[in-house]
Amino acid sequence: MRGTKRVLAIAAITLVSCSTQVVPATTPTSNTTALRVYATTAALPLLNDLIRQYARANPNITFDIQSGNYAVMLERLLAGETAYLLTNHLPVDLWAAPLGQDGIAILVHPSNPIVGLTTEQLRRIYQGHIANWRSVGGDDREVVVISREDGSGTRAEFERLVMGERRTTRSAQIAPSSAAMVASVARQPGSIGYVSMGYLDDTVHAVPVDGIELTTDNVYLNEYPLRSTLYLAGLAEPQDYYREFIAWAQSLDGQAIIGLHYAPMLRP
Repeated sequence: MRGTKRVLAIAAITLVSCSTQVVPATTPTSNTTALRVYATTAALPLLNDLIRQYARANPNITFDIQSGNYAVMLERLLAGETAYLLTNHLPVDLWAAPLGQDGIAILVHPSNPIVGLTTEQLRRIYQGHIANWRSVGGDDREVVVISREDGSGTRAEFERLVMGERRTTRSAQIAPSSAAMVASVARQPGSIGYVSMGYLDDTVHAVPVDGIELTTDNVYLNEYPLRSTLYLAGLAEPQDYYREFIAWAQSLDGQAIIGLHYAPMLRP
């Protein structure tokens, strides 16, 4: 498989429409421009945050968005359904602009008393070699392994960072989306799962990995071990309104939005 083409910045663009001022939404006119952008389920919260703020400052721009797992969204991108795809997994050769960094959160039920896991322990749990939480400092309770489905970008990143060539246990439950993963872990006290840090809420607990807590600071400083880059990727370099939107997302204004739930590429 060919290496990913990574464009680190879109430079030399003057954006008249980019401003920190919030402009009230107005009734769309015939001059309204619609941008079609897809997102994997892991990246959907970020896309929603970005377009909400961008559209408020640029009321002539509307967005048509769809979301699904990485394999489905990539197929639609390659078929020409959309110009750009926001994703935390990018193994193919596309034009790509990095927008930030994502941390893969290792989730357990809030009642689970474990204080952390090593990458090796995590790997052995997902292989099925550790089947009771007592083996890693928890209660005498069976481990319920939950994985994302085939085609998930977050699963592909988890396998790259944790599993390598090793297989996830066949007894693993399958969560068909990021939201479903959080819900599954929240309702099963013995469960373990993984999800983009953008989906964390107080119904689950993110376990430190190799002694490092998942925080935006630790991801930004490259200290948290399970990190992936958030890309807006397409078949070609953007032009016109798409170019302005991506440049804004890479600017300090856009990076401030990204930094609310993820690690930005830039900080003031």
